Amino acid sequence: MNLEEIDQLLADWKFKLDVVGQNLIDLHGLDAYQRLCGISGFPRVKLMGVTLARVNPVLHVMNELFQNFDLLVQTIDKAVQLRGSIPRFLASLQKVQEIEDLLTKPSIHLSIETIPLAQRGLLSASQAINAITPQELLKLMTSAFQAAKDVVLAVDEVWSRLEPSLINIEIETRQLQYLAESLNIDCLEEIVDVAQKLKQQRALVESDPLGVNEEFLKSIQPQIMKLKSMLDVARQQRESVRLGLITARNHLSNLQKIHYQAKVAYDESKSKVADHSKLQNPLTDEEVQALEAWLDRLEIKFNDGLFNPVRVGLENWTTKVKEYIAKEKNTFAANQVPLDFRSELRGRLDALVAKALARGCVEDTVLQELAQQAKKILYTRPTPLHEAAELVTKYEKRLNSYPNLR
Repeated sequence: MNLEEIDQLLADWKFKLDVVGQNLIDLHGLDAYQRLCGISGFPRVKLMGVTLARVNPVLHVMNELFQNFDLLVQTIDKAVQLRGSIPRFLASLQKVQEIEDLLTKPSIHLSIETIPLAQRGLLSASQAINAITPQELLKLMTSAFQAAKDVVLAVDEVWSRLEPSLINIEIETRQLQYLAESLNIDCLEEIVDVAQKLKQQRALVESDPLGVNEEFLKSIQPQIMKLKSMLDVARQQRESVRLGLITARNHLSNLQKIHYQAKVAYDESKSKVADHSKLQNPLTDEEVQALEAWLDRLEIKFNDGLFNPVRVGLENWTTKVKEYIAKEKNTFAANQVPLDFRSELRGRLDALVAKALARGCVEDTVLQELAQQAKKILYTRPTPLHEAAELVTKYEKRLNSYPNLR
């Protein structure tokens, strides 16, 4: 080779060493590789099964790769140093040949082997040097790198895909456990079973990712979904009960309001109207208070997490409060009727007197007497409504008998 050919060969080797170095660094930088080797702060994974059988040889190969890369770099560096000592002109043929030998002949000593005595002749050496050319070493390294990369990437793919999935399922399982506890639902056995399976699977994924049966994720999902569905139903029921209790408070408030109105109407009617035969008795205060106490107990039980019993009790309570509200509305209406009739008679009388004045009949003695009697009754407690109504009616008939009088 001439110097130009030597320079070209050295440039080719520099490019190859840069590529090889970068690829080795990239493989070394993978989290999976660092976990397998226990470097860069990662504890070394205790491998088992299929993964152990495939990874251990690879780790040995990777160690040899880095050692062989150092040998290759040293050889090329030695050739570069020799080239640097050759002047541009008057090149030493001996040094050129020495560089050529380094680059093209078995110049890299991989190992020194001791030859057993039984295999030696009288003139045989006791040791044999295992030498190889740089190109042959690069070829061996390329094959070893591919094998190592395939295994490490296979492990990395399983870890990258399954570990997050298992973590997500664990998080979901813990959330289901917290939800079950908040709902006071006993499904601890099912959750513990799922958690135990997840723990075992995570340990297996870490120690033997290449031997994992991925059917586990498919088999565990129905169990998770069943728990989730059951707890979702329970949560919806709890929310329904919570909203039902809020509605119940509104019902109670409405009952208390209409109960008060019914009592007021009853008391006023008894004091203002003489005939009590059509009055209806309101609920007693004790009945309304008992309903309130019942609701208080339901709310306490709900806060204690006993929402299923509360749900049944709330249905019964709601039926009762609606019954009470309907009854009190009817009672209020019935007790208000005589009061409204009394007010109506007063209004009719005032309107008739005004009409009589407009017609010029106000001095009619009969009308005056009827008006005085009716007003006295209507503004006296208790008012005999039947008698008052007769007087107002007579006044109206008397007034209407003189339509043209003014």
